Amino acid sequence: MDLKIRIKGIIIRILIIVAVILALSIQMAFSDRFAEFYFHRLYVWISLLVRQVLGKVPFSIGDVIYAAWIVTMVIYLLKICYKIVKKQWKALLLQFLQGVQGLLTVYLIFMLFWGYNYERNSLEKDLHLQVNEYTTDQLYRLTDTLLQQANTYKTALGDTLHATHPGSDSALMFTKAVKAYDVAVQKWPVLRYKHTCIKPSLYGHWINYMGVGGYLNPFTGEAHVNVTTPGFLQPFTICHEVAHQLGYAPEEEANFVGYLVAGNSPDPQFRYAANFEMFMYSVRQLRRQDTTLAGEMWRKAVPGIRADMRQIRDFYDRYSSPVDDYTTMIYDQYLKANNQEKGIRSYSEVVGWLIAYFKIR
Repeated sequence: MDLKIRIKGIIIRILIIVAVILALSIQMAFSDRFAEFYFHRLYVWISLLVRQVLGKVPFSIGDVIYAAWIVTMVIYLLKICYKIVKKQWKALLLQFLQGVQGLLTVYLIFMLFWGYNYERNSLEKDLHLQVNEYTTDQLYRLTDTLLQQANTYKTALGDTLHATHPGSDSALMFTKAVKAYDVAVQKWPVLRYKHTCIKPSLYGHWINYMGVGGYLNPFTGEAHVNVTTPGFLQPFTICHEVAHQLGYAPEEEANFVGYLVAGNSPDPQFRYAANFEMFMYSVRQLRRQDTTLAGEMWRKAVPGIRADMRQIRDFYDRYSSPVDDYTTMIYDQYLKANNQEKGIRSYSEVVGWLIAYFKIR
């Protein structure tokens, strides 16, 4: 086929994809009816379907796709370089437009399969909560409440959670997380979780260099957990990623749902993980406002909690590298581009939800 005809055909397809993206974005922004249809119908159907199919596969399809994309990108760039060297300008234009079409297609799939959930701000309505600005005193009392609970569970548990590995403790942990959601749905029906699709990441040790404990693949709906991290962190991480699967995209909302589920689990390991994680967020927020009060909180922590914190520091110190700084910066920009104005710090905004939940006045 003549290059000009092929180029014209790709340009037409690009324009069609752009028109579809714009039409969907306009509908999402200005039509409450369409937004409700996406959040409570279309996304639910897509999510359930991909989880039902891929949940039967014992390894991560999404991680394989990521690897395939990296190989494809390398080959694509090599082809671009070759055509530049050979001065094949029309072929170069065709190759460039094919790349643009590919990226736009991936973006459209991303938005349909997941991305529009960043427009969803219905958790307050779903859980009948009203989240307001909070004072330092409220933050202090929240931190104290979370610490008391974490102290209690840590004292009862002792040192019973260690690093897990694929095929051993991780499978049991995933099962317990599903049971925790089964318990939570009795109190919060919107948290119903069907068709389990939780998997260990294939890149566990590698993503430690980026400080990643878990992630959702937006294209396959698979929730991934880095099972090489300290075991006491994983129960909360699993519940957090499942919250994403349910459509709660903003990180503070997924954190809050993860806390509700893990914190109300019949398993004390999950309850400890939930309160430990939220204590860490709240005490960091408290430190930004009053370092003296934050120091006072740490002095109240039982030795086991301080030991767990040292274990986290020692673990990530082994993987410390400039890669972490770059990935944090990129992820921060990704969150900001998806309506999370505070970027990476949006995770800590969960404290506002917790203050409303505990009704701290």
